[in-house]
Amino acid sequence: MIMMKKLLAGAAMLLVLAACQKDPAPELSLSAPSLTFEAAGGTQTFQISSNTEWQISKVAQADWVTVSPASGKGDATITVEVKSYDEAAGRSAQLLIEAEGLVQNFAIVQVRPAVPSDPSVLEYKVQALAQDLTVDVPAGYAYKVTIPTEASFVTVKEKGKTSVTLHFEVNGTAEYRNADILIQTSDDKTLETIKVSQSWRNVEPGELLIEELFFASNLLEDGKSTADGEQYLRLTNNADHTVYADGVLVMVENFFGCQQSVTGSYWAHPDLDDAICVEVAYAIPGSGTDVPIEPGKSLILAVNAQDFSADNANGFDLSRADFEFYDENEKYPDIDNPDVPNLENLFKRSESVFLMHKRGYECYALAVLPPTVSLADFDADYRYDCKIEFWMNGSVLTTADLLSERRCPTAHRVPNEWVLDGVNGGVEENFRAPQFNASVDAGYTGCGTQDNDPERFGKSALRNRDAAGKLADTNNSTNDFTRNATPTLKK
Repeated sequence: MIMMKKLLAGAAMLLVLAACQKDPAPELSLSAPSLTFEAAGGTQTFQISSNTEWQISKVAQADWVTVSPASGKGDATITVEVKSYDEAAGRSAQLLIEAEGLVQNFAIVQVRPAVPSDPSVLEYKVQALAQDLTVDVPAGYAYKVTIPTEASFVTVKEKGKTSVTLHFEVNGTAEYRNADILIQTSDDKTLETIKVSQSWRNVEPGELLIEELFFASNLLEDGKSTADGEQYLRLTNNADHTVYADGVLVMVENFFGCQQSVTGSYWAHPDLDDAICVEVAYAIPGSGTDVPIEPGKSLILAVNAQDFSADNANGFDLSRADFEFYDENEKYPDIDNPDVPNLENLFKRSESVFLMHKRGYECYALAVLPPTVSLADFDADYRYDCKIEFWMNGSVLTTADLLSERRCPTAHRVPNEWVLDGVNGGVEENFRAPQFNASVDAGYTGCGTQDNDPERFGKSALRNRDAAGKLADTNNSTNDFTRNATPTLKK
């Protein structure tokens, strides 16, 4: 009986103790009050310490933040992932963490993309034709394109995440058009400068070059004579992009001559430092983009676009030339190949058909007229009524009886800035001086070493190439060309 009472008393005591014991108070703490992310985004973690269940919610809409896990019980590591950001101002979001009445705020901060301290500068040169230019822009930024008000010739065609496409209108002026286009953040911080220069022509000096002059012709099988018109010029694109030969002038200086006679006499004219003088000019036909030349490709301009190999084993087939020189007149009939386009004859001193000087006394040049100067204007307004002096034995003869001076009414003056390329021709024997000024060509080239050199037949003056295959262009034909070279059309 006594034992039963003791057991009942112990049980009652346990019930009393159990009734008096309470659940532990909920706890909630965080390892940090916030996380800061760079503009590139990424993932970071923080820790929750708790003895109960908890849940995480976003106070405001922030779809750029992902939290995992978003609920749980007890201690946990929370992973926060933030998307990349490209705007000019930073952003933030608040996480609300709750656990049985306990609340903690946790901040997510993302900073703006860092603006480069030394923004890059890109430089581009574009042709005169209407065109689009796609330029890379710094990645990771929301940007705007700021074009100077005076550069109305360029507009934004398309904006992408990492590039912008600019559109250029045709340059119909006689000047280069330049603009500094800024890639900026919305708060006007410069990310990049795009410096563009639009030319007034579709081919620049040094891009289209005279690669080859074949003027001496091939000997006929009799070994003594040659066929008239078996001559050509090779023009080659030395640029890394397509150029357009529409409107390019092919010009010849053949009146003054660069040779000194055996008596020491020669014709000369006052130096032209800012221009060259020509007496023959033909134009490559086209309206702007009709005659594209891809990088490294060439045009063959045949004096007579005939198959000279048909009647001569030594001859070349020029019937597949790109263009031919053709002069339509009744007094001196020319041969026309209807399958080869004709160059447009602007002017020439001679009334007969065009032929290259078979001994190499001529100078050749390529030029482009500004859009403001038509072919008719050039012919009319750039006549060069030059005085030619006759020199003999170191003295200038001035008496009219000795023809001390005469005038060349059909010569034309071509400003240096219009010239794409120039090549002085001459024979080493008795060579006097280049006819083009040194800024166009300080040397000369040709075939043979003496006048009427029999070794010149079947040879050409061929421009040299460097190790990368580019044509030499130092404006000195003595160095840039190989004399007596094997013609490129020789099989």
